[in-house]
Amino acid sequence: MNTISPEDTIYTICNAYPQVIDLLHDFGFTQIKQPMMIQTVGRYMTLKKGCEMRGFDYEELVRLLTSQGLSMEETI
Repeated sequence: MNTISPEDTIYTICNAYPQVIDLLHDFGFTQIKQPMMIQTVGRYMTLKKGCEMRGFDYEELVRLLTSQGLSMEETI
């Protein structure tokens, strides 16, 4: 199973798992398909920070990613 760390940036995740771009877009991160967004903001933004900023449910995003064969590392 492909594992994402909570500390991974959106840039790192999208480069490792390009299929995530469509998932994030459909989830509500509509600007994710703009290459400059991944290259700039994506280099420091994590999924959790992005959810907090946009008012999205992080746990719902984790469930979506899990249903697509990805898993999130637990934080200690």
